[in-house]
Formats: sequence, C-alpha cells, structure tokens
Amino acid sequence: MESQQTKGYLICATLSRAFYDAAVQCIIGLKDEVPDAQVAFFTHEDWVQDEHRYLFDHLFTPTPIHNRTKLWALDKTPFDVTMYIDADCHIITDEITEVFDHMEEAGPDCDVLMSENRPYNAKVVYFQSSDQAEDGVAKELEHFKEQDIQLYRDGKAEKFRWHCGMFVWRKNEKTQKLWSEWLRYYRKHNESFDREGCDPYPRGLAYWDTFAFWRVMKEQDLGINIQKMPKDAKYNFVIGYKQTEIRYGEEIAVLHYTIPPSVVAEETIHETTLNTTFGSIDVLR
Repeated sequence: MESQQTKGYLICATLSRAFYDAAVQCIIGLKDEVPDAQVAFFTHEDWVQDEHRYLFDHLFTPTPIHNRTKLWALDKTPFDVTMYIDADCHIITDEITEVFDHMEEAGPDCDVLMSENRPYNAKVVYFQSSDQAEDGVAKELEHFKEQDIQLYRDGKAEKFRWHCGMFVWRKNEKTQKLWSEWLRYYRKHNESFDREGCDPYPRGLAYWDTFAFWRVMKEQDLGINIQKMPKDAKYNFVIGYKQTEIRYGEEIAVLHYTIPPSVVAEETIHETTLNTTFGSIDVLR
C-alpha cells in the first residue's frame, strides 16, 4: 500500500522574483538528479516563463504575495507524501529520494519527519519561558552565553528544535490541521497591532515561522507524531553547518543557502496594499 502512494516535492516562490529564479535552479537540479521527480510549484503566473513550464508537474497560481506562502500552500499538496524544500536550495545528488524511504521506514504512525536546528548556526533558537517574562515580555537568549543556556537546562527557557526549511509529511487529517494552525498563528503574530499576538513571548520572534510552528505544537493538542529525519543534515545542509554534521562516507544531498537580502529586496513586489516586509496572505496574484 505504501509504495502505491503518490510522492513529490513542494516548492514556493512568491513576493520576490529572486525566489522564483532560485526555485527554477533548484528544480532543474532536482530533475537532473531525479528525472521522474514530481514537483508542485506555487508562484505568480506572470513570473512563469514558457521555457520553465516543463519543470512544474503541478503549477499553482494565483498565490499570496507573501514571504511565507508555504504556510498557505502546505495543505494544498497534490501528493500523499510530500517533501517541502525552500527555494534557496541546490540539489546535489539523487539521494534526496531517500527521504521517502525514511518516511516509509518510520511507519504509518509517523506524520512528519523534520530536520533539527543547529543552535550554532541559527539566528534565534532559545528564548525565555512565558513564566520568566519580565515586564510582561520574555527575552530572546543567546546560544553562546553560558548563563542563557543554563536557563534552558534549568527549564526556564524554550528552544526551537525543528528547522522549517525542509520536512516530509503524510497528508492526513492531523497534518492538514497542523498546516492550517501554523498559518493562523503566523498571521496572529504578524497582523495584530504592534504584534501583541506574540505576548508574552519576545515580539522579535514574530518574523520567524519556526516560532509559529513551535507555538502550535506547544499550545495545540493535535496528536501529531513528529520524528527527526535520519541523517537530517544530509538532506538539509545549511550554509554554515560544520562538515562533521555529515557522517563519514556520506555526501550532502541538499545544500541550503541564503539569497542575499539586498537581492531579495531589489526584486520584491512593491504595491500600496502590501506590507513591504511580509506582503499579504489575502492579496493573490
């Protein structure tokens, strides 16, 4: 039964044309390594060039003009088992397909396989627990400060465990609910006045979808079974990771880089109805 399920990759590129250009290169690399790979692509129709259409097995337009369109797109996957990857990734080897083997090996009770954050390479990982908030607002913490990490050891701080730039999931009632709640929390954090939707957590966390994901998992009992992806750095090797994250004899399958913010900004859609940082989930194009 498992082998009969449809499997594919989901990629989004909206708000900045830089993401579209990166996504095209990502998909070309994927198709070079895995010619029969099925791709669901969410973007703006007016960006799509005819010479690229062969790359997109499922093309979804219109889409929100937003920097987190993936949160809107996840529950629309056409596949039974889906791997989400950020647009700013290079596919290095065909071993990317092993992610589906790992999902099958995890068994039918596993809903999501994810990679873990490496605190030494992440902008935000630790922050105070809500009951530690001073003046009603908790503070972000630094992974390189011993006193901050001690708060985490003492159970007085929280940690973003999961990296939200690559994960694999089964399409079922639980994951569909997870995706809708993830989007709802992200909007709550970023569309409320002065971001009071973050309270009592640091308002600086609002921008990060990892914060919204963490909060859903903390506050909602969805019965989701999330497991760590075996050899997760292999399939989501982020620029800045130590080479020792890759096991001896293994190769990097997916290299996750960052498009320079200046390039993203130069190619961002600017319209009077849009927030220049986030865009809008409600404005489709």
